Amino acid sequence: MKTLRRIVGAFFLCALAFSQPLFASEKEFNFLTLADIHYDPFVACHQTVPCPLIQKLQRADVDQWHAILSQYDNDAPQYHIDTNSVLLFSSLVAAKQAAALHHVQFVMVLGDFLAHDYRLQYIKFTRDHSRAHYQLFVKKTLIFLNNELARTFPSLTVYMVEGNNDSYRGDYYSSPNSQFFLDTAERWSELIQSSANRSIMKKEFSQSGYYAIDVPNVPSLRLIVMNTVLFSYKSKGEHIDEAAKKELAWLHNQLSLAKSKKQQVLIAMHIPPGIDIYASLKIRLFRLVALWMPAYTMQFEEELKQFSTEIVGILAGHLHSDWSQIISTDHGQGIPMSGTPSISPIFGNNPGFKIYTYTPGQKLERAETHNYLLNYKWSNK
Repeated sequence: MKTLRRIVGAFFLCALAFSQPLFASEKEFNFLTLADIHYDPFVACHQTVPCPLIQKLQRADVDQWHAILSQYDNDAPQYHIDTNSVLLFSSLVAAKQAAALHHVQFVMVLGDFLAHDYRLQYIKFTRDHSRAHYQLFVKKTLIFLNNELARTFPSLTVYMVEGNNDSYRGDYYSSPNSQFFLDTAERWSELIQSSANRSIMKKEFSQSGYYAIDVPNVPSLRLIVMNTVLFSYKSKGEHIDEAAKKELAWLHNQLSLAKSKKQQVLIAMHIPPGIDIYASLKIRLFRLVALWMPAYTMQFEEELKQFSTEIVGILAGHLHSDWSQIISTDHGQGIPMSGTPSISPIFGNNPGFKIYTYTPGQKLERAETHNYLLNYKWSNK
């Protein structure tokens, strides 16, 4: 089994000059973030069409997938290819070890569970154009990943975030009150230990893919999980604009509620606001392309300004890299914003995950990045 190499970084040193914790009875704790798994069982097909492995997975019960994939999908992971089973299992083992070592309180997966172009690959390797059959295969894939996360973190809550590759209809499809959100709410809520939070997540997420809960054992902290696929300029589906505006109104209400209860807020999302470097570089006459539609970015920035004191940090995926910044606001309360590297090495990056340390009453200030070097081994050095 591959081992893990750990790189320690103090990303938010410029945000350390805050007061002592406001909630003396609450101790600092750690939590772990994963992002952009982009699991791809089609890698093991080796261009064989139709693919025997996919046929086996289609026929098998999901509980049998782990054994089947362990037997047939055992090539070493490679750069510029999405996550195969070897990399998936190895990453989860490394994350489990790190979570135990750092006594993390919860885990968060920041979106994009399915491989890129999942529908196109399904059609290629099955020669099946049935939407119903594809939907069933996606459903089984997500149940499989759910099972793997439950197996990895049996006693921890895992909070899930909607990504742009997570859909029954293809990339960037995000339709409110759709069957996908109903099914996913049922599935992902199973990974929440608190029965009260499980019910809240299941009810709220099933509408448009976002929810908010109070973090157990830390009553001063509220977690707001957004569906920022709705804000993307690539977003597809019915009533997208209406749903995006509704989510921003919901965000304002959630932040107002937290302020009235003297809580602090941690925001999690998949697509962050900012520049789409990949799309910008593809344009012949250089022009910066924003990841979000401008109107949504402006409104989100207004919320950050109004509630900068309450927001302790913003977590994101999507960019497949390890990054951080401090968002300046008019009140002088900078908001740390941080990205988690992807598990998928499709863009030539080293897979990784992060462990954050949070002290109640302070901004999110410390994080440790664990990287996987495909040409070496995982290590805890």
